[in-house]
Amino acid sequence: MKIAVFMGGTSSEKEISLRSGEAVLESLQRQGYDAYGVVLDENNQVTAFLENDYDLAYLVLHGGNGENGKIQAVLDILGKKYTGSGVLASALTMDKDKTKQIAESVGIRVPKSYKDLDSIERFPVIIKPVDEGSSKGLFLCNNKEEAGEALKKLRKPIIEDYIVGEELTVGVLNGKALGVLKIIPQADVLYDYDSKYAKGGSIHEFPAKIEDKSYKEAMKIAEKIHKEFKMKGISRSDFILSEGKLYFLEVNSSPGMTKTSLIPDLATLQGYTFDDVVRLTVETFLK
Repeated sequence: MKIAVFMGGTSSEKEISLRSGEAVLESLQRQGYDAYGVVLDENNQVTAFLENDYDLAYLVLHGGNGENGKIQAVLDILGKKYTGSGVLASALTMDKDKTKQIAESVGIRVPKSYKDLDSIERFPVIIKPVDEGSSKGLFLCNNKEEAGEALKKLRKPIIEDYIVGEELTVGVLNGKALGVLKIIPQADVLYDYDSKYAKGGSIHEFPAKIEDKSYKEAMKIAEKIHKEFKMKGISRSDFILSEGKLYFLEVNSSPGMTKTSLIPDLATLQGYTFDDVVRLTVETFLK
């Protein structure tokens, strides 16, 4: 059995994908799998899947075509097995606006959204790209002028109320929640790109020290999201806990697997090592 670890791509999250991919590849090789890495770029996003020999495509791609369903569609056409969610789940969850609409339709609380600058009812607001991850292009805007400037910088923005509270995230593996982790940024008020990936950028408190009721509710909602979108393998749902109320923010169909990523920490709450998560992923998608 041969495993190809696909990483890189052309999105703004390429660097993180490369770091995640290398970590996964090292784990596979350490465990004795016949595995090798393939770096995607603007020239080989289709040919890489045609020209390489593999029984399983281990996708460690963040953002862009690697997470929006397009590469999954290529693999479906080729009849190749691959890790992670399928075309529809990937496409829907990559779009933060559609994700929120669907979540709200099944009774999950989300921050209020605004369609444009003039419809904003109160400040501050968060403005971010509708289809990017890793908190790239995230703006906290305190007034209309700041919001206007932020909107000029983004191709497809989403505008929503800024909810003050505790940042929580829940990992789900094969439909079962791993646990709840609290993110405590060390520098900025926002859990932005630097807080996520710079060494010492944030503290991960796991299990999160919150009320048991909220802990269980976050686990339940994350599992519901995973099931509602028919996600596969690993997903990670992000929340804000404010005055005892949970607000669902978004779900990630291909979470980071770097040394500072959240899923490896969450996995330890169920007794899993990094290698265990990688092995379980392989076993799940080779069935």
